[in-house]
Amino acid sequence: MLIALALGLVVRTLFISLHDRPLISDEREYDQLAFNLASRATYAYDEAPTAYRPVGYPAIVGALYVVAGHHPLAAKFFQGFLDVLTAFLIYLILVARSPRSAVIGALLWSVFPPAVFYANFLMSETIFTLLLMLAITILVRNTQARPGLLLSLGITIGLLALMKPGAALLVLVPVALYRRLQLSARTLALTVLSAGVVIAPWVIRNWVTFDEFAISSNGGVNLLIGNHPGATGAYNLMFDPSIMSSASSEFEAERSARRYAWNYIADNPGTFAVNSLKKLAHFFESEGGILVWTFHPQPETPSTRFGTKYREIPVALSLLANIPYGLILLTGLLGFIAADRDVMWWTSLLVGVIWLCIHMLFFGGSRFHFPLMAIATLYATLALVRPSSTFRGLALTRRVLWLVLTGLLLALWSYEGFMVFDA
Repeated sequence: MLIALALGLVVRTLFISLHDRPLISDEREYDQLAFNLASRATYAYDEAPTAYRPVGYPAIVGALYVVAGHHPLAAKFFQGFLDVLTAFLIYLILVARSPRSAVIGALLWSVFPPAVFYANFLMSETIFTLLLMLAITILVRNTQARPGLLLSLGITIGLLALMKPGAALLVLVPVALYRRLQLSARTLALTVLSAGVVIAPWVIRNWVTFDEFAISSNGGVNLLIGNHPGATGAYNLMFDPSIMSSASSEFEAERSARRYAWNYIADNPGTFAVNSLKKLAHFFESEGGILVWTFHPQPETPSTRFGTKYREIPVALSLLANIPYGLILLTGLLGFIAADRDVMWWTSLLVGVIWLCIHMLFFGGSRFHFPLMAIATLYATLALVRPSSTFRGLALTRRVLWLVLTGLLLALWSYEGFMVFDA
């Protein structure tokens, strides 16, 4: 296990050290917010306070800037270390089943190329995935429902919500599994309350500053991105700018966007259903996003289409990222379908359903499947330990289900490859 973790740390440290790249897109905003927190103790882009981005990730980076100075590279090295801890959590979850599977799981995540690439970005994916796996570890290993661990679970869910507000719905997981987890009403209330206590100071700040009881002001805009006449299911800003043109503040813009999006969904339920399937397809698309952001010399050039940029990435790099992604996802689905319906299975199912529903409502993209890949690694490991017996032991209906899901994913990736390389 220590060798697997050491390998993961060496790989991430070398990659971050040798592949220096400028900050792009959301990274610049996170960097500015973190620097202003560290240097002026204010959450603002320039002088005006903001709540557009949730505070969780900029606060963590800002704390690093206080210690190390304004050096994004220091945050990336820190993320590399934290991502190795995700591999360790995978080990902790699996070790109760068998030490062999635990070591294999830790090794798979340690050398998983997309995980290495994301650690080199000033974005929340790496830390969010670590916290998500910490919450799952607490649920899976908390066989005695100890109050201290459930308090930690609530704190973890609160931190997740401060990074991505939709993650607040993860508090529904212990609520739904309270009988399986043997939780009393008191311990369950402790979990929910501790999550609320973590979120409360930031919500109070927004109430005092903007007169809004909210974690962030980007929910309406994100809802509008996925629900307007020109929506494609992916990140797409081609909506009518007049929707928010009269807004005098970011929360007023949020309300205008949210109102328009909900009205569009209510008036076009069939289109919404079709777009939801498109969002799901974009959710499970290949790792083109992280490849373009990491290796393309001009990832933000607006005059060049994304497909063109993706096509310009060396084929070897595309295979390096996409083959492990595809294998872990497909093998993870097999392991999940074949697994016993225990606490880990139900926890994984609920987390996955919540995460998918959020992005089927808003919009999809390859960046959003990354946290679920750590869960897929758990079940891919279980399938790899007994590859032949896993498939042979499946009932016919489960075997057909896995083959159908595999066929759909292969068709999706084939279509994507055709659109990119035959364009």
